[in-house]
Amino acid sequence: MHCADRVRRILASKNLTLYRVSRQSAELFGRASPYLIPHHLYSDLGIPLRPSIQQVATLSRISNYRLSDWLAVFGFDLSQIPQVQLSIQRRDTVLLDSSLYDENAWIHGYEETLPLEQIPGITPLGCVLRCAPPVRASVLTNVHRDRFLYAKLGEHDLLAFPDLVPGSIVRVDQSRAAERPTVGAGPSGQIFLVEHDSVLRCGRLQRSVKDRLVLCSLKFPFSRIELNLDPAFRIYGVVDGEMRPLAQASASCRLLLPGRRRSHRELRGTSRGAPALGELVRSSRLRAGLSFREASALSRQIAQQLNDALYFTAVGTLSECETRDHPPRHIQKIISICILYSIRFWDFVAASRVAIGPMVGEPIPDQLVPRLRPGMNPSAGERTVSYAVNETPFLAELMAEWSEIPRFSKDALAFVAGLKDLSLADLFWVGGDRHPIHPYLVHATFVVVSRRLKKPTATAAKTLWEQPLYMVLKRDGSFLCGACTLKDGLLSVHPYADQAAVPRRLRNGIDAEVIGQVTAIVRRLK
Repeated sequence: MHCADRVRRILASKNLTLYRVSRQSAELFGRASPYLIPHHLYSDLGIPLRPSIQQVATLSRISNYRLSDWLAVFGFDLSQIPQVQLSIQRRDTVLLDSSLYDENAWIHGYEETLPLEQIPGITPLGCVLRCAPPVRASVLTNVHRDRFLYAKLGEHDLLAFPDLVPGSIVRVDQSRAAERPTVGAGPSGQIFLVEHDSVLRCGRLQRSVKDRLVLCSLKFPFSRIELNLDPAFRIYGVVDGEMRPLAQASASCRLLLPGRRRSHRELRGTSRGAPALGELVRSSRLRAGLSFREASALSRQIAQQLNDALYFTAVGTLSECETRDHPPRHIQKIISICILYSIRFWDFVAASRVAIGPMVGEPIPDQLVPRLRPGMNPSAGERTVSYAVNETPFLAELMAEWSEIPRFSKDALAFVAGLKDLSLADLFWVGGDRHPIHPYLVHATFVVVSRRLKKPTATAAKTLWEQPLYMVLKRDGSFLCGACTLKDGLLSVHPYADQAAVPRRLRNGIDAEVIGQVTAIVRRLK
């Protein structure tokens, strides 16, 4: 359906015409206001020329339909923000936008094929779940929506190495931000996400005899950052979950470089609370560790990925955004800046003083907005069907363990695992293995297995973080997961070096076979 026709139908559902909307916008904001809806909007949409964020907010206010739904009508899918954020290579750690912009969006539904008590400790997820009718995205959230943050570790964030590695996606529990080690107790057992000198880092906290907090590393004892030197340092919370990549090259000690210390001139003017737009953009750029030229170059990648040249943001535009308090004319520029600097879209809108809240109003009905269900032909997207959500015991236990699952988790796991299309066949449940033979599998929930990588390396004499893990299928139908070697037709599954158990030797192709290499792990950090 043409965009103008869709807008006409949405307005008609509220007994509105474009003429009435244009007149009301003039009465509310004035004819010289950027919030004015022009009477020639339909012809502008045919050019195509998309409305500004202020004009979309006006449509939302007059029609009483949500701003996010109106943005989707004009082709702006806000759920793409974290997807694109994941693909950008970063030197510094950045926060990911985990906002659920459309609670009524359809996502894949699943149902169990086995009773909970019959699910093995390690098993393909496809043997436990099967596709079911789609459900609304709101089922993934819990009542404590502001409890968790999600971050992607940068290449230079190695203070938590090897417990966390660059490229990992971590979850941060903000409710545990007040936890502190005692004086003289050594480094904390928990890993914290901390902001110091406008740089985000993950590491352990230690309280010195002078009652000063120090961010330190267990692997690199010479790397210590005294947090009290920055009076504006912030502890976001405790890292309690990780999506860990295993397929990429491991980090090394030589990569542990001191982060560039922000000068007082750069940091001047930053404040807490609700900053103005220019201040928000500037402080977020400093936290992301990007210069104007670097950000502009990355915006070209965003434009290519989203197939729209307007997402490219020039150096001059980026500079202007830090000196003014009104948003750019093109919504594409706003989304690009949010992706580059890890700004929540709603925070950007609030700092722009846009005269409407993000969740004000009703959701636009499915038949009027492009909100398709998974697996549906777009031409059949006008029908409205509702489904009841039946939470099965396995999924209920999973939600009890993790509390919430962000909507971008599938894209994040596919990115971390290095797989373009992630399916149930690639995921293995390992949460029931009570005696894992590798430390990374302790408190692990899922692993991703690449079935294209089936040949174990010649030796297992590597450090913990360099050992490739493999999924092995035994003749009795059970699975083993651990470091493997293959020599003279014997497949040896090795326990980690600090375990007393001897390797399990199996005849390759007779007693067992390698299913594939583990390329990512989803695990809890206690």
